Order: sequence, then C-alpha cells, then structure tokens
Amino acid sequence: MKPVQLIIGGSPSPWVLAGLSPQGSPVGSLASTSNATLVWPAEELPPGALEIAFDGVQAGADLDGIECADFVSIPDGVKSSNSLIDHVVLLTNSLDRTCEAVTEVTGCPLKRVREVGQVRQGFHRVGEGGVILEVVERADVLRTSLWGLVIATPSFDDLLHSAGDLVSEPRDAVQPGRRISTVKAGAGLGIPVALMTP
Repeated sequence: MKPVQLIIGGSPSPWVLAGLSPQGSPVGSLASTSNATLVWPAEELPPGALEIAFDGVQAGADLDGIECADFVSIPDGVKSSNSLIDHVVLLTNSLDRTCEAVTEVTGCPLKRVREVGQVRQGFHRVGEGGVILEVVERADVLRTSLWGLVIATPSFDDLLHSAGDLVSEPRDAVQPGRRISTVKAGAGLGIPVALMTP
C-alpha cells in the first residue's frame, strides 16, 4: 500500500497529459505512481480541490489547519505508472509551526531547511523513497494550505512534446541535473502541477 493518497477535484481525464492513466473503481478514478495514489472520488470534488491522506493517520487529523482526508482501500489490479510524486507543496506563514504539525501527525521528521531570500522551505519525506512534503513559508499566506505537486517522470520529453503549448519551456530545476516544466492552467488539471525529470 502506498503511504500517501492525494484526493483531487474535477475530472481525471486531463491528467493523461501528465503521464498518468486514471482507472475507474468503486471508490472513484485512481492513478497509481511508484510512491503514491491519486484519487478522484466517486462523489466528485470541485475543480481545484486538493486533499491529502496518510496510511495510519485518522481522517480529520489536523495538519496545522489542513484536515487530513480518509485513506481509502485501493482495489487490486490498479496498474502503477513509472512516474512518482516528487513533492507536494504546502504554503504557510510559519514554517516552524507547520513543520511541527507535520512531524506530529505523520511521524516524519523535518529533514532540512532551505532559505532563499525571504522564503524558507522545510522538507519532510513520507517513508523510504516516498513523497516529499515541501513546506514553504511566505509572509503573504493567510492560512496553511495544500498548493500543488510535482511529478517526476522518465517520459518527460515525450510528455512535453505531446502537451505542446499547454506546458512551459523546460528549465533547470533546483536539483542539479534535473529539468522541470510547469503545466499551464489551460490544461485543465485544476491545481498547480509541474513535471520533472527523475
């Protein structure tokens, strides 16, 4: 069982652009990566909705104002793609407070803090080889929220070619040797998403 589930609003169909292959199931549409499962519930959430659930964490657990969703049982036979969720971004006005809450709720400690100008970032990893929770502190944030995610895929160049002008020109990522491209709002994913090389 993948330890992280991302519950997403709107239609799963546009996510094919990001290299995912949503499949129907009794609990909704599912797309499995090597380290997480994306869920579009049978009772559809509005476009732009993004929730998170952790294996072993009770639904409703308070992640500094973010309410954890119910971790659903995934039916057998859901095929996994060769992509992975590199990281999920949380926005906050207090890095210390939010990272403390992440550690308390998930049991995953703060691994490191990065400071770039006026922005501070904290990083937690959920399980070995798991999803990174990137907590970003900004003064203009009113409340802690889930913002978006980055998908790492070995099909990066092919996906960008297929997507055409629905993605940005690739650029060097913060991580040395990797490239990243932002999926534009017109693609219809509903939330901020970027694609990255592994």
